[in-house]
Formats: sequence, C-alpha cells, structure tokens
Amino acid sequence: MSKITTIKPSLKLSKLKRVAAYARVSRNKESLVHSFNAQVDYYETYIKANKDYIYKGVYADLGISGTKDSREQFNKLLEECRKGEIDLILTKSISRFARNTATLLRTVRELKALKVDVYFEEQQIHTLSEEGEFILTLLASMAQEEARDMSENVKWAVLKHFSEGKVYSMTILGYRLQNGVLVIEPKEAEAVRLIFKLYLEGYGTQKIAITLNKMGFKSRFNRNLTYTSVMGVLRNETYTGDITLQSTFNENFITKKMIKNKGQKKMWRVEEAHEAIVDKETFNKVQELIRKRAVGVITREESNPFQQKLVCPYCNRHFSRKLSRGKFHYICSYYDKYGKDGCPNKKVPQNILEKATAEVLKLKEFNARVFEKEIDHITAFNDSRLIFYFKDGHEVEKTWSYPSRKELWSEEMKEAARRRTAEMNERRKLCQESQ
Repeated sequence: MSKITTIKPSLKLSKLKRVAAYARVSRNKESLVHSFNAQVDYYETYIKANKDYIYKGVYADLGISGTKDSREQFNKLLEECRKGEIDLILTKSISRFARNTATLLRTVRELKALKVDVYFEEQQIHTLSEEGEFILTLLASMAQEEARDMSENVKWAVLKHFSEGKVYSMTILGYRLQNGVLVIEPKEAEAVRLIFKLYLEGYGTQKIAITLNKMGFKSRFNRNLTYTSVMGVLRNETYTGDITLQSTFNENFITKKMIKNKGQKKMWRVEEAHEAIVDKETFNKVQELIRKRAVGVITREESNPFQQKLVCPYCNRHFSRKLSRGKFHYICSYYDKYGKDGCPNKKVPQNILEKATAEVLKLKEFNARVFEKEIDHITAFNDSRLIFYFKDGHEVEKTWSYPSRKELWSEEMKEAARRRTAEMNERRKLCQESQ
C-alpha cells in the first residue's frame, strides 16, 4: 500500500465575515431622518459590495437617544451576536453606538468575549485590537460629556421659555404648538369636548374610547384611543386654558426618566395661557366625579394572587383585576381596552375563581401560597371553562357559573327580605279579615 503524504495548501482560504451595521439618530426630525436613511442605504450597499463579507442586515433606531439602553434594534443586534450569527459590526462613530461610557464598555466587552469586532469609522477603531478598549474608554468619556453639555443647553432653553410663560415642547390632543403657544386643532378639540361630555353622562373611560374610535376619532399620534388616553385627557388641566410649566422633569441626562415635580424644582403657572377647549366648571365637575368613582380602587399593595396567571386564549393576553360595585373581577386586558370588538371573552369574578381553584386543589378554601406553588397558569374561556395548568405538567378543566342572586345576599339583605315577607303576610291577613 502506497504512503500518502500530506502537504500544506499553497493558498489559505480566508473565511468570509458575517457583517452587520448599526445606525441611529436621536431625533425624529426631517433633516435627521434624511441622514438616517442615508446611513442605512450606505451600509447596505457597502457590505453587499464587499466580496469578503456576508450581509447580515442593518439595524437602525430612529428618534432614540444614545444614552438610553432601551433601543429595540440595538438590542436585536446584540441578540444576533449572542447567537453567534455576526462577526463584525460597522457603525459611524462611538456617539452613534452609545454616549454612556458604562453602556459602551459593557457592550464592547460582551461582544469582545463573543469574538465580535466593532469598527467605528470616524475614530478608525477596531474593538478587537490591542489598543481598542483603552482608546474607547477615553473617547466614550468625551462622548458622555458631550451628551451632558447638550442636555444642559436644552435645559437652559426650556427654562428660558418657562420663565417667559411659553411652552417649549408639548404634544397634546386638541392643540398644536406654535411659537411657544398652544393653538386649537378643531377636529381633535371636538373629540376632547366629547370625552368630557360623555364622562359626565355616566360613560366609563373604556366605553368612551370605543365610542370615539367608532366615530373615527384618533389619538394625537393617529392611533386608536384607549381608556388610559381618555383618562389622560380628563385629568389634563391644560384644556381649561391654564397651564403649569415644569410639572415634570428629567431625572438626569442619561436615564431621561420623567419625574413628577413635587417641589424639587421651580414651577410656573400661567392662567389663560391659550384658548380653552373645556370651561373650568366642566373640568372641575369631571375631577370630582373621578374622585367619587375612585373610591375603593385597588392599590398596588393589595394582594392580587391571580396577577399574570390568568390567560385569554383568544388574544394571548393576561387578565387584569378590576373593582366594580365593591367586588373584584378579572377581565382580558384587550377586552378592557377595546370591548367586544377587541376580544370575545368575559369577566370572571374573583370569588368564583378562588372557589374553583380551591376545588381543583382539593382545599376547603382558597390558599394563595398553595396556588402559587402548584399552578403555573389558568386559561379562561368565554363559555365558563377554566383550564388549570399545573407546574408538574398535568391539566384540570373546571366549569363555573354565576350564583343565584340569593346566594350573593348578605345577612343584612336576607333579614330585610324576611321583614318584607312578614309585613306582606300581615297585610294579606288584615285584608282577608276586613272582607
């Protein structure tokens, strides 16, 4: 048998790199949108034209600050890197990638561990190079200071507007901002007046939202109205023509979390700052009605054993707990927002849910600890079926029904009924004797 000799190849074939790009602009303005689109087009063309690259997409966030971690496309890009799908990321500059030093270094170090290189074009830095991280630390600190300076400049401009009684920035249903003054937008103002009118007529916020959506009204950003957006309108004093400036403020230039101003910073109150959509008497009546309806509303601290446990099979959303006439019930969150047009499911009273759960768990009465330990989740159908999914993998189906009215009576109600019956019997007896 002849001997086989192994020799090294004369030409080493290079592995093709899987390449993606990241683009971002922090404000959704027309001039910046053009820059944003140009970045996306440039990277797509550039990567596809390079014979050593495999195109893995351009991930782009529009109108999101680089100091925030909640960038949807950025996070999707990181997920692809964690799956081992990307070798190289191209981006315009450090400030486009992140302006927060801690975020930048944390991300770069994670990518480095995954053997993913990031190339910053303006700085001409590869993060996998020996000097990459040292230079990045210095440049990222500079970028963070730049973000701080920009934040301070914007803050100064905002406070200057406030001190002059002007609005710096506001998007509100019914108005448009023109030269620091709110000007009525007629079609939206009609929706605002109707929201206040219907609430005073006894409509709930959900029913108002459904009614206005059917009439063709939209939110400020051309979306369907929801009960939360309706309540936001009802509570907003700006519709009376008065306005409080700096009622909220940014926690800091990195998190940009909005905090309610409870006296931490100066506020400006301007009366008759703009034309009112709703008169003050109507607004005050609505606030009083909101307070009356809020009596007995659930607080976050109260026990809610079925939170995130009850699932709607029709829209795959969790049920929310509501309080109505002093009693708790659970309702699909999508039905809660859009009514029957959004979901065909129905509400489940909490006392019935607890009773059914106790029976399934073979307990004399409902026990929240046992429930949490044994049950993973419950699917609630609109035909009064409940399917209990146990953590050990087995399932139990249970049907329920509303109790008769007498079963819901309290002892006081039962005693009152007995008295009424006795009085009626006495009157019948007197009538018979008189005949």
